[in-house]
Amino acid sequence: MSTITSSSHRLDVLHPLLAAATGAVIFGLTMTAGEVFDLNTDSAGGPATTTGEIALYAGIVVAAGVIAVWLGLRARAGSPRRLATTALGLGIAAAATYIAFWSGWPHVFGAVAVVLASEHRRRVGSFSATTAIALGLGALALVAAAITCVLG
Repeated sequence: MSTITSSSHRLDVLHPLLAAATGAVIFGLTMTAGEVFDLNTDSAGGPATTTGEIALYAGIVVAAGVIAVWLGLRARAGSPRRLATTALGLGIAAAATYIAFWSGWPHVFGAVAVVLASEHRRRVGSFSATTAIALGLGALALVAAAITCVLG
């Protein structure tokens, strides 16, 4: 009897890199929408138009992405328990960093927490209490931060 092994070249939508990039894009779009449509109630004076300000925001978001992707990849390589606890940790981090919504961290951490909780469900077959909390915290922080970025 012979065994044939083939590699799958499918796009894995539950990958932390894709989730972090999605969170970063949501952050950029919501901050831009708030400034362009003048919905932002910030009285600081105007959009971040200098190259230095934009680079600072990009650097902060990239730092969050590097942390979230590193943690997410380690969790995906481990057991379902590690996946669940990492998702919960990132969900809590997303909720805690909501006070600094302008940093993009709640967007990135929230998106990766949701993806890791979903990956746990895919592997195990159902959400555990830990992953349900992680999913709720991550999604809530992501949506709340996006709304706050638009409305300021």
